[in-house]
Amino acid sequence: MRNKSNLWRGLTSVTAFLLIFSIFMTQLLLSWSGQVNVFLNVKMPVIESDASTMHYKSDYELSDAGLQQMLADSDKHDVQTMEEGTVLLKNDQAVLPLSSEERSVTLFGRATADPVYSGNSGGPGMDEKRQVSLYNALKEAGFSINDKLFDAYKSSEVSRIKAAPDWFIGEVDKSFYTSDLQATYQDDFNDVAIVMLSRDGGEGKDLATSDRDGISHLALHDTEKDLLKMIKDSGKFAKTIVLINSAYAMELGWIEEEEYGIDAALWIGNPGLIGFTGVANVITGKADPSGRLVDTFAADSLSAPAVRNAGDFKYSNDDGPYIVQAEGIYQGYKYYETRYQDAVLGLNNADSSAGAFVNKDRWNYADEMVYTFGYGSSYANFSQQLTSLNWDREAKTVTATVKVTNEGYPEQSAYTGKSKSVVQVYAQLPYEKGQAEKSAIQLIGFGKTGELAAGESEEVTVTIDEYLFATYDANAENGADPSQKGAYVFDPGDYYFAIGNDSHDALNNILAKKEGANVQGKLISADGSVVEGDPEKAVSVPLESLDNTTYAKSQHTGEIVSNQFEDVDYNYYAEDAVTYLTRSDWNTYPKSYTDLVVTDELKDVLYNQKYEKPTDAPAYDSFTQGAEVTLKLLDMKDVPFEDDETWNKFLDQLTISELSATIGENFGQPAVESINKPANKNTDGPSGSQANYLYGGGQPATAHVSQIVAASTWNQPLLAERGNFIAEDCLFSGTTQLWSPGGNLHRTPFSGRNFEYYSEDSILSYILGANQAKAMQAKGLTAAIKHFVANDQETNRNELSTFMTEQAYRQGPLKGFEGAFTEGGALGTMMSFSRIGARLSYANYATMTHVLRDEWGFKGVTITDSVKGNPNIPTIESLVAGTDTFNADTNRASEVHKYLASKKDGFVLQELRRANKHFYYSLANSSLLNGLTDETVVKGFVPWWQTLLKVVNYTLGALLATFGFFFIRTGIRRNGKGGK
Repeated sequence: MRNKSNLWRGLTSVTAFLLIFSIFMTQLLLSWSGQVNVFLNVKMPVIESDASTMHYKSDYELSDAGLQQMLADSDKHDVQTMEEGTVLLKNDQAVLPLSSEERSVTLFGRATADPVYSGNSGGPGMDEKRQVSLYNALKEAGFSINDKLFDAYKSSEVSRIKAAPDWFIGEVDKSFYTSDLQATYQDDFNDVAIVMLSRDGGEGKDLATSDRDGISHLALHDTEKDLLKMIKDSGKFAKTIVLINSAYAMELGWIEEEEYGIDAALWIGNPGLIGFTGVANVITGKADPSGRLVDTFAADSLSAPAVRNAGDFKYSNDDGPYIVQAEGIYQGYKYYETRYQDAVLGLNNADSSAGAFVNKDRWNYADEMVYTFGYGSSYANFSQQLTSLNWDREAKTVTATVKVTNEGYPEQSAYTGKSKSVVQVYAQLPYEKGQAEKSAIQLIGFGKTGELAAGESEEVTVTIDEYLFATYDANAENGADPSQKGAYVFDPGDYYFAIGNDSHDALNNILAKKEGANVQGKLISADGSVVEGDPEKAVSVPLESLDNTTYAKSQHTGEIVSNQFEDVDYNYYAEDAVTYLTRSDWNTYPKSYTDLVVTDELKDVLYNQKYEKPTDAPAYDSFTQGAEVTLKLLDMKDVPFEDDETWNKFLDQLTISELSATIGENFGQPAVESINKPANKNTDGPSGSQANYLYGGGQPATAHVSQIVAASTWNQPLLAERGNFIAEDCLFSGTTQLWSPGGNLHRTPFSGRNFEYYSEDSILSYILGANQAKAMQAKGLTAAIKHFVANDQETNRNELSTFMTEQAYRQGPLKGFEGAFTEGGALGTMMSFSRIGARLSYANYATMTHVLRDEWGFKGVTITDSVKGNPNIPTIESLVAGTDTFNADTNRASEVHKYLASKKDGFVLQELRRANKHFYYSLANSSLLNGLTDETVVKGFVPWWQTLLKVVNYTLGALLATFGFFFIRTGIRRNGKGGK
């Protein structure tokens, strides 16, 4: 009897432990159900549809065969994007493309065996069955490759490290190249040396300004120097070509240095799943690279003024993180080119030692610059003629017409195809000391030719919205409401418009037009050689008087556009504590603000901003909830957002529980049976959907060429096509909302997620974001552009306080997103973890409501980044500020529900209804409606793994009860016998 008792005791104990563990794991997995569904490739029920019920149609049949056709077309698009996004940096003696006889090559650099296909963040996984490597792309193109060296790279245990303090580029050192390995290219595989150098970062991983080698991670490292010298010193290679596999602006001055023997160089960024096919096409001459840089490539990556205040900064009397964007509007080329102009004209201490990194005695443009914004070459020689330019104040547009001619190819070139050219239009605004800051040159528009053969021309017309070069002046009187300060203005004076091969070339053209003989012999190119500039490529247009009226009100809503962000400037809390960079004196080049303090007022904003019910809050019982359902979700299709009567009637039908349920999100929200709303699926990311296709075996969705490469095409229709194919991915994977594209700026070259954002320039981002978002929305995909807003570094991004001037905020981070909303019609946005000034972005009313909705007219749904388990993100405060949903945190729904049940707060209920209106408006204009009819009956969906967990728990519970019963029974019997 004792043995039986011990057996039942053991089984009972073990089962009890298993049940407790199973319940714990069940709760954990349920809390992360969205991610579990993604991991397990759980497919939600698909509502069968035909042509009549496809409200948002694919260009293909939604079937296995349709998927294959779509993927074939999508792959062609990605290859074209890679070809047009590749930037030709150098091509001495037209060594590229390679001739058909140059096919025996050696690949150098460990990155050739371990490329960076994409940076690390949310998005599609790499489908190994479809993935194209550089090696395979070249093999497919007919190359013979030195396999012994390549295999040695593959077998090497050396790898990149992306973590402080050991950031490591992952290149092998010179001892790796044994005599046996060097012998592999002595007699063969030496037509061409193809060297690939990589840099990698990602989510939460800004690149190191000083890595394990004690230098900038973006600098050329000793291992790379040794490799390049070894290749040259071998004397075996007729040509050396370098591929820059980096989304981060590396220091590339060495490309022109004789000791390394580089004949040609291509920037290729991150090629995604199949982009290397496009790289091979460029190398062989099957395509001409027509990309242009979207960032400035400085000689020293540390020289950008923004770098002085990027990274890990903590208050001296508090452990909270912050950064001060003391560079003001002078990010990227706007700094280097503005200072260049002042140096040419001898103004404002431009040639002082402040900010001089290469020649530390005095600042010199040629010392500091390698490749400027917009730079890129081609296999063809192009000419551009500005045939007309008109600034029509009545139409509010600038129209530039440019004749572009392919003047032919170098005599020694092996290229026989056609080529494209990019037309870049820039502006210089009148500036006097004391006015709002203005850069000496700024991009305002661009276009791209079709393919042109030698001798062919094309007339390109670029039409530009003048709003894009209006200046936000925080000190101006608002012309629409003189009682308010701040407005977008056009100051009086001469406005110069110019075309150029890049930002620097355009500025030289303006200076030649504006200054004439005064700058003769003073204008230089980035390499220091004297140039003349072309005054025929610039036009001057005078403006007689100040215009502080045209954009004093929003074009979209009529809302007054005035100062809203005085408290985003740290000087609001501590007067004159920060000196912002001004072109009126370049000695204001920023210092690092490492010693800021949390004042009492700042502390109050950081930690004590609590919701208080307004005195004029509506009564809780003034709202009707749970009314009889007469309007289903399908009925709301095409109902204007402004139709309050119909929308209020729709919202009245929802119970408090149903209203609250939308607030919590876990890669989607469940079905709402009462209104026939199916479960919606949300997912990540800018390079494609983090999902699996519902057809063709369920393979991962396409990881497209990275967004920075797409931006480098400077091809607006191609960006629209990108949006179209990403939307197709989502139709084939059942995704309703995608957290894409990326709209943040490349504030510094070290920002970890530069690969999934467009550019350092807000206007380029504005235009490309508008094109891509519009195409995504047209297919019924909610384009939730991220991370709104000013999330320009990854270090300390959780609750990072980002301080800047109102002008810098409006013309920089905000402007970069604006086009996606106002022109692209995006109906979603994922917000950032960071603070805008000291206020959490989720609870920042001025940004989330006043600008986004009141000024820009945004009607869609806002969603936080993942806030699960983060007690520092307040639910009610965020909701009333304009946050509609909380990513990866369904507990927020129950929190709101409980709050309303206990507080009966009519204002919070009003804001909850508002959030639901945004949520359902986005869904009513999405592919979630596909297949819905008046007769459709929507049922809830429980994934198989949740059912399995319930079965396991019930089974363990039953076993525990059984084992417990027998344990107690044997115990009673044994005790009973003992009593006898």
